[in-house]
Amino acid sequence: MKTIQIYETNLVEEFCKEYEEKNNGFLLFELASANENANTKVLESLLKYNKQQFLNSFLERVGLPKKTGTGLATIIDQKPAIGVKSGKQGFIDLFISYGAVNVVLENKLYGAGDTKKQLARYIATVNGVDNADFEKWLVKPVLNADIHLVYLTADGTKEPSTDSLSDALKDKINYYPINYNDDILPWLEEDVLPNIPYAKDGMMIAGLQQYIAFLKYHLADESSQVVDAFAKGLVGTDKEKYHELLNVANGLSNLTKDEPDIKSLCRQLEVRAESIFSDDIGGDWVLHFTPSFIILYKKSWAALDTRKYSIPSLNLYAGSTEYFLKNKCLNKLKLGVDHLSPSENVKYPAYKFGNHGKCLGIKLLENPDSIKCSDINNPAARKEFYKKIIETVQPVVEVIDKDVVAAIQKKGLPVTPDEILEKVVKSIH
Repeated sequence: MKTIQIYETNLVEEFCKEYEEKNNGFLLFELASANENANTKVLESLLKYNKQQFLNSFLERVGLPKKTGTGLATIIDQKPAIGVKSGKQGFIDLFISYGAVNVVLENKLYGAGDTKKQLARYIATVNGVDNADFEKWLVKPVLNADIHLVYLTADGTKEPSTDSLSDALKDKINYYPINYNDDILPWLEEDVLPNIPYAKDGMMIAGLQQYIAFLKYHLADESSQVVDAFAKGLVGTDKEKYHELLNVANGLSNLTKDEPDIKSLCRQLEVRAESIFSDDIGGDWVLHFTPSFIILYKKSWAALDTRKYSIPSLNLYAGSTEYFLKNKCLNKLKLGVDHLSPSENVKYPAYKFGNHGKCLGIKLLENPDSIKCSDINNPAARKEFYKKIIETVQPVVEVIDKDVVAAIQKKGLPVTPDEILEKVVKSIH
């Protein structure tokens, strides 16, 4: 097979031309970098719209049992689920319950892999199984609830892993493999959009049109021959692939940084570069390997937000990407508090994160060089390395979970980033 070099000018120009022709270079959802959780929230909002006007049409599209009666269904985004071990929280992307029917929806728009026993844990949660009995139940699963699993992917080519959902358990439930391309997009365009009253919800129509355009962009890009050429042109180790993608993105950004379509192309290339090293480590931990730095975060921490779009968050900043690639280890590991005001930065100068003006943190690991990755080009070796990092910070994290998270989760108690940092400092020291 002929290798296509990703830095060829004609290939870049062809890709950009295709990209620009699709939607005039402007997409609200693309600019907002909507992740899978954000896409799930859009779906949740539509299913709840106008007393669940669109719920029945969604159920019919998927093939789920029809909802009867006049009562409203229960629709929950990020429903807590049991973990692999006590204290490790999981979350069902979207849970729908009406009558005796229980629907678990797992959103895999961006193709993220399943974690070990992930879907089995979600099914067990709905079935009323707790952490202590999960492993025993999994040997001979007995269902006492009517459970339906909807596995939502981009184009229908991805299936759950057997580590996540065994064939034996899959046979016991009602399984629906659906996708955005064949199911969600037609539902949005044929059932939802035409039935939103313009006079009442004109802004919602505009937003939905943008969302439909965003999905078409994403789905077309994922299947386009030009984008496939970018991927097929990558050769060498993971590290070499990562650098080559970033070089293309940086080169385009430097040459045409004021053009919106090129900026978006660069973001897509960065996402592809990030996917080489990023990993859902399992349990409650997720790792983001960005072009400039590495972040570990707990799903339970990410779910603390109650004030939309302007809330404090806790993360573990795990150092420089470039340092990791060169030295096979991290150069710093800090617990971080995000979304800070200037006054809070001034108040805690000793905890400021380098050049990150809106991040404060506390160093957890003084000598990370003692924890090395045996082979950064091997996914299994990287996973073991990430696990060692988690084990190192786990004692501190448990204190944070107990003292800080508990305070944040109190209903009716507003918590600022400043207050969170005070609690973190007090908990650690």
